[in-house]
Formats: sequence, structure tokens, C-alpha cells
Amino acid sequence: MKKTLVAVAALAAISGAMAEVTISGFIDQAYNTQRTTTALGVSSTVTSIGNNAIGQDSLGFAVSEDLGNGITAFGAINFIMNTTTGSGAVTTDNGSGIGVKGAFGTLGFGQGYSLVWKTSQMSDASGWGTGVGNVHNVGVGANGGNGIGYTLPEFVPGLSLSVEKAQGETASRQGDYQGLQATYTTGGFLASYATGQYKALGTGVWAATAEDGTGSAIAASVGEWTVIPGVSAAGTATTEAVTAGSKSSITAIALSYDFGAAKVFGGYNTNQSGGNTNQTANSSTFGLTVPFGAVSVGIAASQANHSSSAADNTATGVRLLGKYAFSKRTNAYIQYGKASVSGGQTATGNGIGLTHSF
Repeated sequence: MKKTLVAVAALAAISGAMAEVTISGFIDQAYNTQRTTTALGVSSTVTSIGNNAIGQDSLGFAVSEDLGNGITAFGAINFIMNTTTGSGAVTTDNGSGIGVKGAFGTLGFGQGYSLVWKTSQMSDASGWGTGVGNVHNVGVGANGGNGIGYTLPEFVPGLSLSVEKAQGETASRQGDYQGLQATYTTGGFLASYATGQYKALGTGVWAATAEDGTGSAIAASVGEWTVIPGVSAAGTATTEAVTAGSKSSITAIALSYDFGAAKVFGGYNTNQSGGNTNQTANSSTFGLTVPFGAVSVGIAASQANHSSSAADNTATGVRLLGKYAFSKRTNAYIQYGKASVSGGQTATGNGIGLTHSF
């Protein structure tokens, strides 16, 4: 739900017109327990209060203006923060930027998650693409901003076509990015395909992700796979020296069908690095959600196969999520997840929490 404020006197005096500002946000807090076990059988347990089991804590401000002739200008700033401790940086996030839309489509500049990431999320039956047990989201990190996106008009009912371009600009941004997405919906059926490609600007060394995704913070931004939460390194991480013009690619496919009594999901991702070691990864997921009045239950099972110069590796996981809706904006939830790597490491996690949107 979004709250709308109308700035009357001040803005009207300056612009001669009324401006409409929309404020929205999301808060997710939970009590979590996570247990990890090494290949040698040594276990450790950590309990914590935290967020991001269902979504990121966020606060957003959006504005729009009718320019006439069916054209609307819009802008938004979305902040991500840590409400658990109050520490850490407050950053801007997906959807921050400015643009225009009309009969010609939608054109925007700013920051946003990649189209590949968005397609991958469409196949997540567990409600959110993180958490112990969800190993499917390989290589679908955000493009990090500095981008421009365009969504074409809907020429065919139910068909959405989008393209995006992000500039690398500096060596620390790892390189230029471009992507496209096609999504079709009709009735309860959804199908989405997206692909993206990064191009290196120089000869820097990219962090490689060996086996379970260790060291993925930089690697995710260049098309590598993301971390499997809670599962420690299954092998020795490698690095990749790259030359100017090297390319890495990521692709995602998502399918779902809503039968009313239940909704089924399926997805597949592929990832090919552009470094000298030519790492590859692919993953698949399937699952379903079932509503029971105010209660809904979701289950997702996933598998990822990683190949690098260090070793080949397979990770599997399952995640369960149950939610109870107190209202349209407030939910209680309980989650359980388990992930394992072929090298022998395992992790289990569970949590109970509350979410509120406004």
C-alpha cells in the first residue's frame, strides 16, 4: 500500500502546479537460527535478529507529472537500509531514477536490478531469492545502475519486451552491460526469458567463485554466480585474469501457472564467465505455493552446478515458507531451508518474523 502526499502551497507557488509524491516502504524482521556443518563434521550454530528473509528493508519516494498528450514524467529514489542494527550504509536501490512513458513505451535512466534478475525472481516459489536452501539464483546480480532501460509498447496483448544498457565507466565497475527480456502472460500462465552480457573494460583481475559461490561480491557484478547462504567454501577459490573486451553472459528462464488452488513455478539459469579460467554455472528450480485463506505455504527446490579451474561442484537446496496475513500490509512468517554442497558442507536455517509494507 502506498501513501500519497500532495505538496500544495510551496510547490504550487514555485511551479504553478500541484505535485504528487508517493511514499512507500517495506520492513522485514525475524529471529533466525542457522547451523552449518563442515565436510569434517564440525558444526556451529548462530542465532540472530535480522532482515531480508522475505525482502529488503526499504523506503521509497516517487513523483509523477502529466505532461499532456498522453505522456507522463516520473522519478523515484528508493533507499535500502538495515533497521535491525541501524548500522551500515544507506544506499539507493532498484527503481531509483527518472523517466518518461506514453504510447511510445517507457524510457528510464538510473539504477535497477538486471532484467535477468527480474526473470529469475519470477520462478521463485519460496517468496524471495535468498535464504538457506535457495541455490538457484546464480549469476543474476543487479547491473548496479549507471543504466538506461526501455520497455516497448504492448503490440501483442500480454507480451512485454524490454532492453537495458549500463555503462561500466570505470575499472571498478567491471565493464559495460547490456540485456533484454521478453515476458508473456495470459490467464494464469507466465513465461519469461532474459539474457545479459558484460564486457570488460581493461585487464583487471575478477574475483572468481569456486564451487559454492565464495567471493561472489565482485563476481556477481560481472556475471558470475551468487553465494549459497550459510555454506562455507567447498574448495580453493580462484581468480580470473581478463583482457579488454572479454565477455561474460547470463541467461534466465521462468515459467509459472496459477491454477487458483495452487501456483506452480519452474526456472533455469545459465552463466558463462569471460575470464581465462572460463567458469560456468547453471541452475534449475521448481516449486509451488498453496493458499489457505489467510495462510499461504510455498516450497522451492533447487540445484546448481558450478565448474571452474578449482573443481566441479553441485549444490542442492530446499526452502519452505509459510505466511499468515493479518492484513493486506502485515504478515507473520516462518521459514526453513537446507543447502548442501557435494564437497560435504551443509547448512540449515529457520526463522520466524514479521513484515509490514506501506
